Amino acid sequence: MTYATFPLGRIAGIRIGAHWSVLIVLGLLAWLLATAVLPVGAPDSTPVANWAAGIVSAAVFLASLLAHEMCHALVARRYGLRAERITLWLLGGATELPDEPPTPRAQLLVAVAGPAASLLVGGIFLGGAVLAAPVLPAVVSVSLVWLGWSNGVLAAFNLLPGTPLDGGRVLEAIAWRVTGSRDRARRIAGAGGQVLAAAVAAFGVWELLIRGDATGFWLIGMSWFLALAARGEMSAAPLREVLARIRLREVMSTDLVTAPGWYTVQGFLDQAARTRFRTFPVVSFGGAPVGVVSLSALSRVPSSARTSVRIEDICVKPPACLVASPDAPLSEVFSRARLRPGQDLVLVVDRGVLVGVAAPGDLARVLELTALGVRPGHDAGSVK
Repeated sequence: MTYATFPLGRIAGIRIGAHWSVLIVLGLLAWLLATAVLPVGAPDSTPVANWAAGIVSAAVFLASLLAHEMCHALVARRYGLRAERITLWLLGGATELPDEPPTPRAQLLVAVAGPAASLLVGGIFLGGAVLAAPVLPAVVSVSLVWLGWSNGVLAAFNLLPGTPLDGGRVLEAIAWRVTGSRDRARRIAGAGGQVLAAAVAAFGVWELLIRGDATGFWLIGMSWFLALAARGEMSAAPLREVLARIRLREVMSTDLVTAPGWYTVQGFLDQAARTRFRTFPVVSFGGAPVGVVSLSALSRVPSSARTSVRIEDICVKPPACLVASPDAPLSEVFSRARLRPGQDLVLVVDRGVLVGVAAPGDLARVLELTALGVRPGHDAGSVK
């Protein structure tokens, strides 16, 4: 999902993006409002007005989804968690939180913040509809009512007790508090997600076969997504906990071949050709890390320009390349970095000095060894 997004800017330092499927949602909602909802609620309105109100209302609804996710992010920050990116997509939105909530209370409050925001926004729209009814066209009042009820439904649906919905996080927080075990709580929330997926699928089949309503297809598709997400989270949770205990210094490579940033491309080519590496950390004259350059980036410089273009001018610089400390947990590195073999590196920096790098192959090896129950850099045996 992340690779197919387009940026929408930043709010409070959080990157906002949208998956291309949001355009489908925008179009479907506008069509539904303009052709079904508004003509019934405001029969005297013209088709042009209905379409205008439908498009605006669909865009406002997507903005309310963003408000839902922003509240998750802001409450997470209140508990010292990093919120790096929010992505809107076909089935709503997702807030990326690389860190785990420290307590059941923190997890509970982060989870309920989104639905609470949706309820508040829905109430504001419904109140606005009441106030607007005497003075504004009916098409506006109906649009506000639709926005109010849609946000209420969004809040209610998200509070259903199963992973990956917000209600699943609430269930997990409560189970964590009662049992004292985060692992057991995750299994309970994951099981809740699978039960929820089965219930949604059954309701979809009933809608389709008994009532003859095509909405059943959408519900069946939704149940498939919920089931996959619940299974994925259940299987990923133990791995995530192990990775949180492994530090980057345990897997980084200190066998470095650095690319001096002040070198020209031609000046560095001979050195690069004598190594086995495809990617190189770029350093300044004083030894500070500048970025990452790859052989593929060097190859894109025309032959006629290689004697004048400096490495520093073509390297990938932070934040496009990840910089982390040696004590960073691997769970954080995996959540922040999506590394491409032959193009990316994690620069490991201690007190402003480059002390190592981690390549995609290093991190893939960690995942494979951890899945086998072996701690990277250690003798074979169970991961403690």
